[in-house]
Amino acid sequence: MQSLGAIEFRHLRYFMRVAQELHFGRAAEMLGVSQAPLSQQIRQLEQRLGVRLFDRTTRSVTLTPAGRVLFEKAQQVLVSLEEGIRETQAAGGLSSGRLRIAAVYVGLYNFMSKAMREFSRRNPSVLIDMQIHTTEEQLALLKDRKIDVAFVRPPRTASGIAYREIYREGFVAVLPAESHLASRENLEVEDLRDENFITYSSIVGVSYQDVVLQHCRKAGFVPKVVQEVSHTMTVVAMASAGIGVGIVPAWVVMTPMENVVYRELPKLPKAVSLVVAWREDSMNPFVRDFVKCTLAAVGETGH
Repeated sequence: MQSLGAIEFRHLRYFMRVAQELHFGRAAEMLGVSQAPLSQQIRQLEQRLGVRLFDRTTRSVTLTPAGRVLFEKAQQVLVSLEEGIRETQAAGGLSSGRLRIAAVYVGLYNFMSKAMREFSRRNPSVLIDMQIHTTEEQLALLKDRKIDVAFVRPPRTASGIAYREIYREGFVAVLPAESHLASRENLEVEDLRDENFITYSSIVGVSYQDVVLQHCRKAGFVPKVVQEVSHTMTVVAMASAGIGVGIVPAWVVMTPMENVVYRELPKLPKAVSLVVAWREDSMNPFVRDFVKCTLAAVGETGH
């Protein structure tokens, strides 16, 4: 049996990436190495442990029972290492810790203040840098390592990005206050058939445009689109100006604006997800602790 000293950090790092991807080519790409050295490191790890970690065929890669045990334990080791780094910095009186968080609109998250308060209690020396960006902007900033944590809609492609769903919500109709539909408590999508629509641009990462068009088509009509925008609050602002109506995520009801009304669309499913996202290879030791605080706060507040 090999001693622990025979296992190096890079072995665990490479193993975790392959275990997460279950594909040597993708894992090598995300690690920034070629596939041959990666395979060599995994074989070396298996030799030093004396067990096979992966079952490999020409079509698939799967974890062996021993591999599943190492995956679980290695996760614990890495989390413990991050916590150790954080505690070491705190013990040394370092005040240079920083966590860069981005969201579409801070006020819409009931859990946000609770999560930040608990995180700050646990990490009093860490400066929280809060930024406001669209989902598309946040994902780009996350990819470029310019933020550490993002609150976004699920990305279409998530290579290198880890995320956890926080909650799902439905849609509401946003109408000018003078609309002939404003007096009704609830609406169906078909009630909007003859209205001018403000909808989302097709460049929006989560493609709200597709969602809106899909529901309109199910109701038997194609909406008359007079304006495409990239942000939900722009839809609301244009409705306030009397330009048209929109179908938007339900969180907007927490953002009052003059000259608009929100009406429920009870038959539409809760199809809008919010996730907390971060880079899988983030070296910021505070990221996962903030994610833990966020998930705990969501559980306590119901978002």
